[in-house]
Amino acid sequence: MLDVSNLTPAGLHNTRVKQYLAIKNNTKSYPEKLVCLEGMRALSLALKANLQVCAFFICPELLRGDTAKDIAQQIIADGTSSYQVSERVLGHMTSWNGPDGLAAIVQLPDYSWQHLQLSACNTLLVLDGLQIPGNIGTIIRCSDGAGADGIIITNSKQRLSHPKLVRASMGSLFGHPVIECEVQEAAFWLHKHGFQIITASPDAALSYRQISYAARVAIVVGNEQNGISPEWYALHDVSVSIPMNGRADSLNVANAAVLLLYEAIYQQKLI
Repeated sequence: MLDVSNLTPAGLHNTRVKQYLAIKNNTKSYPEKLVCLEGMRALSLALKANLQVCAFFICPELLRGDTAKDIAQQIIADGTSSYQVSERVLGHMTSWNGPDGLAAIVQLPDYSWQHLQLSACNTLLVLDGLQIPGNIGTIIRCSDGAGADGIIITNSKQRLSHPKLVRASMGSLFGHPVIECEVQEAAFWLHKHGFQIITASPDAALSYRQISYAARVAIVVGNEQNGISPEWYALHDVSVSIPMNGRADSLNVANAAVLLLYEAIYQQKLI
């Protein structure tokens, strides 16, 4: 039986509720990488990834089934600052129809180079200057699903905590290593550990299927409008293109990244 009698009641003027709304609406930068999660699926993924729940909000009237109650019980039992909110307040806080009574402020993990597990074959994606949060989140999700080893972000144009990025990642952001750094630092680490750096460019003479992705590779994709920064072209090993046989002159960057990623992983499994 879930007991919420000891929880602090919170309205729209509550400090934590206002913080939640500020994060959700992307009105303020949070160096500690705080994100808003709503619903039991998102929260269950966060708990599975052992993320820190900084504030928890529950509307008992909207709880659905034992799973939601179990999640709430676990979070409350961990000593998280927890608040009881009304349906009206939760309606202001959540952005999808049919909320199931749960929302939270959660801290994203802080990954470093040590979190990248090196082996005989590794595949990394480098996102250089991407600015559409949905693209970044989608690529993180696909990288995780394909079994890549992680993501490197250079010339960052969006916060990892952007609500649209978090939603598009579908939980992959919680456990798939994502490292933000400068181009020179990334290239130094990659070359030091024997990675072939492959840039994706529509002007490259070689098709993406004309090269070998054996051993360790890092595939660089660039900004949605301007492509990859000149810094990467000065540091890469080879550049490849994706043949365009129709009227469109290029693919969406997320589609291109996934196509290259699966080609690399396919070739590595043949070794």
